[in-house]
Amino acid sequence: MSAYFFFSDAHLGAPNRDDEALRQRWVLDFLEHAKTRGAGLFIVGDLFDFWFEYRHAIPNRNFAVLAKLYELRAAGVPIDYVAGNHDLWMGDFLRHEVGLALHENYVIRDLCGYNCYIIHGDGVAKNDGGYRLMKRIFKNPINVELYRWIHPDVGIPLAKLVSHTSRSVKDNPNTWERDYRSYAEAKFAEGHDVVIMGHTHKPLFETVGEKIFINLGDWMEHFTYCQFDESGPQMLTWPEQKPYFATTPSPRQESKASVQAF
Repeated sequence: MSAYFFFSDAHLGAPNRDDEALRQRWVLDFLEHAKTRGAGLFIVGDLFDFWFEYRHAIPNRNFAVLAKLYELRAAGVPIDYVAGNHDLWMGDFLRHEVGLALHENYVIRDLCGYNCYIIHGDGVAKNDGGYRLMKRIFKNPINVELYRWIHPDVGIPLAKLVSHTSRSVKDNPNTWERDYRSYAEAKFAEGHDVVIMGHTHKPLFETVGEKIFINLGDWMEHFTYCQFDESGPQMLTWPEQKPYFATTPSPRQESKASVQAF
């Protein structure tokens, strides 16, 4: 039985981590799984820790993941990419060469009888005003064009510093849990059956009456994803492909001893 797959916040290429090879391998394995079973794949933001396209240059790190995404598209699996706060400058390479459907803000889809509202979630919290201002600045077309005049060997490392700042804002001790639930409830009131978000890196699967609120977690500590088929959505862990519960040990913690092997 085919299914739709959702994941977010892999942050491949994040600095100062000793598990990059393992995390990329698990992402590649997951994408292969989605290729063989997937009716569709939704990447709900921040697949890479940084993404910026020059007109004639793209970041060369994690090329294997880009190649695998192209492979999925060649196999007929549609891929929707909802931009996250580390995806400030996505462009024609992802859209035309890899074949992704890019969404700057959110996407609404009817899947298996459920009306789904899908958004990364950056800027949703009320006290995230500083980030919302920063996003407007960096998304401004004039600023993007000016930035492209900087040589990639300088511009890409500089943008990685911005990426680190964005992470620091997200890791503020305030959890914003109430704001995210309020946002989901507002979308339920608009008629959506399922709200799927990312950004906080905290997996959540919560039923609100007949509605479902999902936070996809991350692929840095939890390795959680959503599988959506005719029986409805469920939160699973990779590579076990078992249901996620709040008490489930982090796969990264369990595999820490094996990281050096990759």
